[in-house]
Amino acid sequence: MNHQITYLLQDIFNLLPDVTNPQFVKSINVNTNDQMLVVYTASLIRSIIALHNLINNKINNKEVEKKELGKKDDKDSKKKTDAKAEAADADKDGKSSDEKSKSKK
Repeated sequence: MNHQITYLLQDIFNLLPDVTNPQFVKSINVNTNDQMLVVYTASLIRSIIALHNLINNKINNKEVEKKELGKKDDKDSKKKTDAKAEAADADKDGKSSDEKSKSKK
């Protein structure tokens, strides 16, 4: 075993801080709590933004559905109006042809 390596390892371990010192423990706890607070706040903000985007998306989808229903209703009402107009024209044509056939008899 090389004694030089052992001495260097001993020096490295002696340079490590005393983890049993109450002041060191308190400072580590404060640092860890600060980091956890930042992570918690970032997570909270991220979830709020996600909920906000979800609500905006739902509102946009409802508006698009209303517009599509409005267009569909307009098309349906145009079809109904056109069908009524055709039926009225057919009735007029039918009455006039009936009147012509009666007058011929």
